[in-house]
Amino acid sequence: MRLLSFPPILAMLTLCALRWLACLYRTKLRVTAISALSFLAISITAVEANQRVSVVALVNGEPITSLDLENRMEFLRLLSNLEMSEADFRADTLQKLIVEKIKFQAAKEQLAQYIGEASSTARRLIDNNFTKDGKAGSQVLSERGISTATVTEQYVADILWGNVLRIRFPRQFENLDNLAKLELERLEKAQNEPQIKLREILLQPNPNRPTEKTLELAEKIVGALKKNSDFTNIASQYSEAATAAQGGRVNWMLVSQLPAPLRQPLIEAKQDAVIGPLEFEGRIYILKKDGFREYGLSDPKAASLTLVRAILPVLSDASNAERIAAGEQIAAQTADLKTCAEMASLNERLASGALPYLRDLQVGSLSPQLQKIIIPLQVGDKTPPLAFAEGMTVFMVCKRNQPKIKLPDIEILKKAEFEKLLTSISGRYLLRLQRKAVIDYRS
Repeated sequence: MRLLSFPPILAMLTLCALRWLACLYRTKLRVTAISALSFLAISITAVEANQRVSVVALVNGEPITSLDLENRMEFLRLLSNLEMSEADFRADTLQKLIVEKIKFQAAKEQLAQYIGEASSTARRLIDNNFTKDGKAGSQVLSERGISTATVTEQYVADILWGNVLRIRFPRQFENLDNLAKLELERLEKAQNEPQIKLREILLQPNPNRPTEKTLELAEKIVGALKKNSDFTNIASQYSEAATAAQGGRVNWMLVSQLPAPLRQPLIEAKQDAVIGPLEFEGRIYILKKDGFREYGLSDPKAASLTLVRAILPVLSDASNAERIAAGEQIAAQTADLKTCAEMASLNERLASGALPYLRDLQVGSLSPQLQKIIIPLQVGDKTPPLAFAEGMTVFMVCKRNQPKIKLPDIEILKKAEFEKLLTSISGRYLLRLQRKAVIDYRS
């Protein structure tokens, strides 16, 4: 609904007033004329401002104005580089404001006494998150022509939303301690299982943005990310997962815990690759692979070893057949050896001139080819004959020291479990509130 336009009669009266004030200015009443002119200019400015601001939607009777919409669009342009039509951008941004308004209303209904405290926290976060060149975030945004009012409301809604859900669904959240303990036990038992670290953007279709439109938005986000837009910024504004507050960051997790449709694409992807959009159980996921531990918490590359070797010297110009024969010979000579002392004694008899023991070697310092051979070996195990400049060589593992594994803190696991529950419950409850909300769209 547009506000009243500037009436023609008011324009005529303004013109007459200006002529009368011009006459006053030429008399002794100059000061009075100047004051009146100033008042008239302010009044006209106010009317013109009212002309430019309109209500674009009412959410349960509370307005979202064109100023709110333009302000948020400018904020999103600052953080992302999505290529979409202006109409689609406006429509999608309006839907974001509607969802935030619904969350804010729920927070006011259940946690009104905490709105002031949450607003102070929101302002601090804005100042910290968008600081640049020594300037506070609010000043940086202001210099871009962005009012922090609607941004602050978004932060307040997000800060209080988790508590809204805990009050609304207390039974689901009362078991967090046990869930965290179970996760810790699972990690203790699965220390050698592959783990993955990732970031996520979760989009959920809703009555005002069906699956087809949600997929279109996801494609736009992927396109921007592949052009080096910041994942953290986009996740913080578009993701509907609880991890949005951390820019989409997900803690290290067992690969086996991932749903099958997400697991394989992540395993096959290279480091820092963007994967998606992927659809699973009605939700759209965009993922980024931040890290991968093939052996989980028990990283064998961090182990230190003591090796002993027996070397059968081979001439540098020996033929391939001669090297094969030397390999078969050293294999036969080491086949029945059980101890490192026996291997060292054999090396001495073979007169290679090389020291038999290699102590305190870190597995990660070995060549990639040798790492693959050494990593699976336990104390007392031997390698097959390997060709080196000194000759055909067989290694035996004498000692293996694995650094003590540091499991995640229980509070970190508890927070991760909270985020899982929050993401699961939030989407369903928000969808219910959207269906109940009275939303009146205005042109």
